[in-house]
Amino acid sequence: MQIISFRVYKYRNIEDSGEVSLSDALTCIVGKNQSGKTALLRALHKFNPHDSDPYIMNREWPRGQRTKRDKSQKVCDVRFRLTDAEVEALAKLTSQEMNTDEVVISKDYQGRFDVAFPGMPDLFPEALHPNSIDGICDTLPAVPNQVGPEFIQAAKSCLDEVRRTATEGRFSSLTEMVATHGERLSSTLSPDNPQRQIEEAFRSEYVNKLGEMKTAFQQAPTIRQQAHDYLVSQIPTFIYMDDFREFRGRADLSQVRDRRAKKGLNPDDETFLMILQLAGLDLDTLIEQGDSGDENIIHERQLDLQDAANTLTRDVAGRWEQNKYRIEFRADGQTFFTEIEEVDKDVGMIPLEEQSKGFVWFFSFDLRFMHDSDGTFEGCVLLLDEPGLHLHPGGQADLLKRLDSYAEKNTLIYTTHLPFLIDLREPERIKVINQVEDGAVVSDNFSGCQPDEKLTLQTALGIRANQSYLISDKNLVVEGAHDYWLLTELSNVFQRSGKEGIPEDIMITAGGGAPEVVHMATFMIGQGLEVVSLFDSDKEGRSQEERLRKAWITRYKDAKSGTVLLGDTTHAVGEDATIEDLFPEEYYLEKVKESHQEKITDAGLQQEQVALEGDGPILPRVEVACSKHGLMFNKGSVAKAIRRDLVKSATVQDLPDGVEAKAEKLFSAIRHAFGL
Repeated sequence: MQIISFRVYKYRNIEDSGEVSLSDALTCIVGKNQSGKTALLRALHKFNPHDSDPYIMNREWPRGQRTKRDKSQKVCDVRFRLTDAEVEALAKLTSQEMNTDEVVISKDYQGRFDVAFPGMPDLFPEALHPNSIDGICDTLPAVPNQVGPEFIQAAKSCLDEVRRTATEGRFSSLTEMVATHGERLSSTLSPDNPQRQIEEAFRSEYVNKLGEMKTAFQQAPTIRQQAHDYLVSQIPTFIYMDDFREFRGRADLSQVRDRRAKKGLNPDDETFLMILQLAGLDLDTLIEQGDSGDENIIHERQLDLQDAANTLTRDVAGRWEQNKYRIEFRADGQTFFTEIEEVDKDVGMIPLEEQSKGFVWFFSFDLRFMHDSDGTFEGCVLLLDEPGLHLHPGGQADLLKRLDSYAEKNTLIYTTHLPFLIDLREPERIKVINQVEDGAVVSDNFSGCQPDEKLTLQTALGIRANQSYLISDKNLVVEGAHDYWLLTELSNVFQRSGKEGIPEDIMITAGGGAPEVVHMATFMIGQGLEVVSLFDSDKEGRSQEERLRKAWITRYKDAKSGTVLLGDTTHAVGEDATIEDLFPEEYYLEKVKESHQEKITDAGLQQEQVALEGDGPILPRVEVACSKHGLMFNKGSVAKAIRRDLVKSATVQDLPDGVEAKAEKLFSAIRHAFGL
């Protein structure tokens, strides 16, 4: 069962959060302090926490609505996608076709779950399953062989009537049958023993069982109840973390025991005891061994510590490809030490408290996660409230990578207001929480951001609000600097010739590849700017264009935005093409040789030896031609050479053959995308 969305109602400062759709991997909820991030995660966490944590109406019902308090008010709706095995198990409970793999489970302030299949309210009726009915009917005694023929006939008639009545769901009629069936069986008793004794024994047992059956049917779970109980048992564990306590590594065992006896454990003590539990160590045993004065026992304690450290290393540190480490425990008297060796660094064992703050944070986090997931590290809904607050920007970037690891086998949702913890290369992961008049709401519409959230997103993108392309109303985002150079100079040539190129009020912005175009365009759309994105028509360009168009542009139906595939405008629709294919291959190859003359000479080659083979887009063919002779191809050098030619071109008549026609089609498509 995997969570795919949730919605929170009537919880602290949240009246209705709106449905929060989750990405398949991470979901990042951006918001300023006091925006409702913690309330959102707390409400979701209490849906099915690792440790008991019920909703408390007195503290968590929205302020100022005291007279509206209602224990039946649902707090959280969670939509799940079922696994194939779960669908198969549910299909056995219903006679209808299971043509859905989604279920919505709600929980109210009383802690009651409600299960619903949207669009299929009668999928699991409030009726007993035939198997349940048969099972209860099977508790009636079988007719013995050593009885008279009339009694056998009467007994079988009674049994058939009970089963038929139960199958029809007329359970209340069973009460009347106790008397009528008793009389029917009495009237057919044999006159002589031993048959009569056997028949009377059967009659007595039958009447007693029949009297119990009505209660049994009333108590038996209905089909809906069975489906409800099964689904509730499958809900994943929700783990909430906010106070990412750091394990300090050193502890005085006797003092921890004393504070435990006085019920005065501090947070460090609780964390330390958690570490012992995870490692399979016992505090009292360690103390007794240390106080023994027996060298053999003390040596045995150290062996136990080594084994525990190896166990913890295998269970925790060995799970992560990034930042692998090895743990070592040792004790001197009643002082406990933890040392860490980072596997990829040749620095040996270092006390935990001397490690970097970032490493201590990761180490403590891993242990806490292992504890709360019962050692599985998987199948959980992991809720992280403002993680990495005390990490430097580099550590926050490392945390993002680690979160990806956690999300491989878990659903992970985290809140933040830190720019370095927002990955705008994956904009579908980002939600924004805002305070509105009715409370906190969550949205993936960046254009509705409050100023603080908008600033966080701007900072995450690495830009400032006063940068030029954020001021422009119309923006054309292209894949790279080479696209920017060539399009700009081609447009200048068109304008010098009195032809329409790219209008001057359209600002061209270069990304760092097709994925970069997606996240820059997404951000600009979210700021309410008019954006058109130009993609190469190669495999990656088409993939990223589809991603932007389907996942984002459709969300902003009122936004003036669009996409253009270069090849579909300059070549046959569906044909691969990049910006380089605007130019004839003979011309482009000439510029390759011109810009790579020194490399060609150093390789002892003649220019004619660098030749194109095959057909299709020119760029991969040039790369093959160069690599064949051991030449390192630099398309930027070629773009600069072409740009120099374009700057010198007085009119379109000076352009290589075919360039004018292709460029004209491309400029027309761009203007059309802007509605011009």
